Amino acid sequence: MNLTKKAAYIKGLVEGLELDPKDKQTKVLKALVDLVNEMADEIVQLEQSYDDVCDQIDAIDEDLAGVEDLLYDEYDDDDTCECGYCSSGDDSDMAYEVVCPNCGTEIGLTEDLLNEGGIECPKCGEALEFDYDEDELDDTENSDEE
Repeated sequence: MNLTKKAAYIKGLVEGLELDPKDKQTKVLKALVDLVNEMADEIVQLEQSYDDVCDQIDAIDEDLAGVEDLLYDEYDDDDTCECGYCSSGDDSDMAYEVVCPNCGTEIGLTEDLLNEGGIECPKCGEALEFDYDEDELDDTENSDEE
């Protein structure tokens, strides 16, 4: 039985007692029954409002999830590298970063990959070639430290 039905049941019980309407105790009892009815109605309205707010929050949460998917589609939930060349998915051992001239994707490279001389861009398939001299890189790094 819900609250409004229970309040109506109590009201019926009090009316069935056929109490003297001029008696002070009867007036108090009827006032309490009226209060219970009003409280039951208010609680039902609050429950409906609560359900509406929950539905709105769920809708906002779904919309936010869609926005997050659009904003963070380049990253998966584990925050791992998706370049296809990192075997562990951990980009902490990346020595260099290159940008594909065709699509602009940033690709992290280990020294081993750099030594291979080239890779294909994981996003667009563009062939990327690396031609460098290790001594030149060491000189550049040393001049940055000075």
